Amino acid sequence: MDDLVGILPKAPHQDLPFCASPVDRTCQTARISPKKPENATDPRHRSTPVLPPKPSDPNASALRSWLMAAKSAVEQRGVDANALLQQVGLDLSSPTDPMARFPAHLGLAFWQKALSQIDEELIGMEVALQQFMPLNFNALGYALMASESLGQMYLRLSRYAHIVTDAADIRFEVDEGAGRLSISGDTTLLSTVDEATRWSIFDYAVLTVVRGSRMLFGRDFMPLEIRLQRRQPKAHAKLEKVLRCVPIYGCQTNTLVVDLATLNKPLSFANLDVVKASETTLDRYQSNINERALKEQLASVLKELLPSGEPRQEDVAERLKITLRTLQRRLSEEQTCYRDVLNDTRHQLALSYLAGEQYSIGEVAFLLGFSEVSAFTRAFKRWTGSSPRDWRNQAE
Repeated sequence: MDDLVGILPKAPHQDLPFCASPVDRTCQTARISPKKPENATDPRHRSTPVLPPKPSDPNASALRSWLMAAKSAVEQRGVDANALLQQVGLDLSSPTDPMARFPAHLGLAFWQKALSQIDEELIGMEVALQQFMPLNFNALGYALMASESLGQMYLRLSRYAHIVTDAADIRFEVDEGAGRLSISGDTTLLSTVDEATRWSIFDYAVLTVVRGSRMLFGRDFMPLEIRLQRRQPKAHAKLEKVLRCVPIYGCQTNTLVVDLATLNKPLSFANLDVVKASETTLDRYQSNINERALKEQLASVLKELLPSGEPRQEDVAERLKITLRTLQRRLSEEQTCYRDVLNDTRHQLALSYLAGEQYSIGEVAFLLGFSEVSAFTRAFKRWTGSSPRDWRNQAE
């Protein structure tokens, strides 16, 4: 790859203040700076961050391996991660497919609960430094680490990032002067959590890209500019030391600006055989992801609707934005049916709810859409061979 210009999507022309210089240099503006907001006195400290226009997806999900890394980080800080996972309705106790997925909104709820018990303003940065492992991204991690240049690495990241999570949007564009890797998220989903939770996620994402870039390019890797949505943290000197630059805070997106010479430089660990094998796996997974995710999407919708009673298939299909016939056909292709998924969802939720003490047996029956506790008890006996009360006592 001699030149990325003409190969990648072209970024809209914009004169940027390239001031992501080493921390011991003052901010220098290149050519004409963008017009400042009326209430801004310093472009690095804008007062009103704007969340990016990422459309909302009610069925957004993420890889289980990412949640496992987050769980590990929480446990290392002395927090009972399993209890928090149980509170939001997630169970990671049993081994499963490494490419399995979980609902993004539940993962976000877990992370917010964890942060409420952890007094670390820059936990996203700390997790990126402590938990960064290409294996957390499965085949994508291998493809990125074997890329022939940073430009190709960023291009693959933008192409396949939705496999890690479709609640985020990563775009890579170039023009005649530089490449821009931008990271944004689902605004509706992010609006359900507090500011600290949002910023920690973007801190993690940006630091992971920066660290991966330095791992491949070398310690000399230095973006022309880093833009962050977050407000300037109290411990900004710590963040800037890790980034080795002073980012522009309070921007509309999280963006790395990298010069073309850096993007095009051949990397020492490039391995096209590994890239080809990894992309084949990713393409195969991508072609099946919608089909594979249907049962998980259905289970997520059922969990939301069950407290109002057993949902009708027609209502569930409407929530999934597909026809009833399509729902039945796709479930049949996966060798299952609506009733089986409903029973399995109720079964798994029952075990999760009964494992804790937050809900009484009557409340669990209500949450699972049963009109009477006796009906729930009969169903639970079919699933486990014991009554809900006996199972809870044995679990304790």
